[in-house]
Amino acid sequence: MSEEKHVLVTGGTGMLKGVVRYFVEQGNTVSVVARNKEKLQSLSFAFRNLPGTVHPIAIDYTQTDDFIRRISQSISHFGPFFVSVNWIHSTAPHTPAALLQLQAHTSPGSRYVQLYGSAFANPERKDDDRNTYIKECPHIHYQEIILGFMIEASFSRWLTNREICEGVINALLASSSERKIIGTVSPWSLRP
Repeated sequence: MSEEKHVLVTGGTGMLKGVVRYFVEQGNTVSVVARNKEKLQSLSFAFRNLPGTVHPIAIDYTQTDDFIRRISQSISHFGPFFVSVNWIHSTAPHTPAALLQLQAHTSPGSRYVQLYGSAFANPERKDDDRNTYIKECPHIHYQEIILGFMIEASFSRWLTNREICEGVINALLASSSERKIIGTVSPWSLRP
């Protein structure tokens, strides 16, 4: 990435901190959403000498209207998103669709990446919004990344933050918008 672009990372002070670093190292403006103001300040301070900038947004994404208002302000100030990477839990069931609609309206041609926990891959799970999102927002490159687990010898374990970030970055570098699984989700019986 040679020119500065605006990136959104929702949930960027925890396991996605390495993704934020990646984008800041590329010289981008990264709007980072988290609930904890101190963690956001710490993140901004830690990355202050890198080529890009961190724009902290302290907001609880479960408050969908407030969240969308703050993200809209960020877009107004820094421009449309090139990509958004979003770790939004099911405790905020309306937020992903609202953010996707906002991004489709303000940042056509951009990429929207939604991360899901391994439960999303449960073989018994029936609901899937992917086709609805793709149909409703045809000018957005919608991608899902499922965070699986690792099998080592006779046991399984959850992914490390580093493995998650490397997997997300690799998915972003790929031109495909296909659903990506980091680690594995099968056999389901070995899920930690």
